[in-house]
Amino acid sequence: MDRLEALELRAARADELPAVLSLIALAFLPLAARLPSRPTALDETEDSLRQRLRAGGRIHVASRQDALLACMITAPLGATAAECKRVCAHPDWQGLGLGKRLMLHGEARLKQQGVVRVQLATRASMPANLRFYQALGYRVVAEEPYPAGIPDLRIILEKQL
Repeated sequence: MDRLEALELRAARADELPAVLSLIALAFLPLAARLPSRPTALDETEDSLRQRLRAGGRIHVASRQDALLACMITAPLGATAAECKRVCAHPDWQGLGLGKRLMLHGEARLKQQGVVRVQLATRASMPANLRFYQALGYRVVAEEPYPAGIPDLRIILEKQL
């Protein structure tokens, strides 16, 4: 049986915020040892997730048998643009196409809401992420330095829906 069968792609429920935080930690904590600075995703809290939701954002999840396997957060950047953040999959589910399926699902939901442009960012020190987003049709539109003392670049990408 395909591991991706019986997946449910949906918006996270309010009672799932602790599980979303656990998923983010599982996915991003291993990166802390190899990146020039701690991933900001690890600064998320239940309150910060609630604030994102109150501001019109959405937490998209992929679940199977009530277990959260992947998530992404989208937030409005204006009437017809949105930002995508915290895209991650449980380490046991990485490399199987789950991230791609969730991204396409989130983009479809955004398009239904009238969004025509999605923006996201990754680090230059994470070339696999850059390749992942470019394979989904995202194009680099800018590069920004990290604060002084952090040898990395923030790469901003966009996609027209």
